[in-house]
Amino acid sequence: MAGAAPQEHTGRSGKKPLDAELNLVPFIDLLSCCISFLLITAVWTQIAGLQVASSGGPPEPQTKQESTIEVRLLLNDKGYQLMMAGASLDIPKVNGGFDRRMLAEKLKTLKTSLPDQSAITVQPEDTVAYADLVETVDTAMGEQLRNVTVAPAN
Repeated sequence: MAGAAPQEHTGRSGKKPLDAELNLVPFIDLLSCCISFLLITAVWTQIAGLQVASSGGPPEPQTKQESTIEVRLLLNDKGYQLMMAGASLDIPKVNGGFDRRMLAEKLKTLKTSLPDQSAITVQPEDTVAYADLVETVDTAMGEQLRNVTVAPAN
């Protein structure tokens, strides 16, 4: 019987009784610590996450507004290539690195001319480092382009 006091040894069989109380307090302490740790870290992972749309599926039908255009930003070995409404603007690399200052200026100009524009598609080539992609997304979000989509370069 679980929870019962152990019985005294009686008889000549030499066997000890199997009923004994288990001390569950250390196990409960361990579980409470694990649950607390998981709850605390779950909040931080949600805060640290960045919502970036993926272009992995078929495009959803969207209502086009007159004040926004499709803006694509390609990252390649030569630098940035900003494409919008049939126009293309090249921003070459400076000292072997991407020129984020010039990109920020061009995106700021775009945002002042189209204040309702909030979408941009970033298309890195396979040779672009992940750190450069993250810094480019941060630059775009810093210029109030909040709807950032990352898609593979065509």
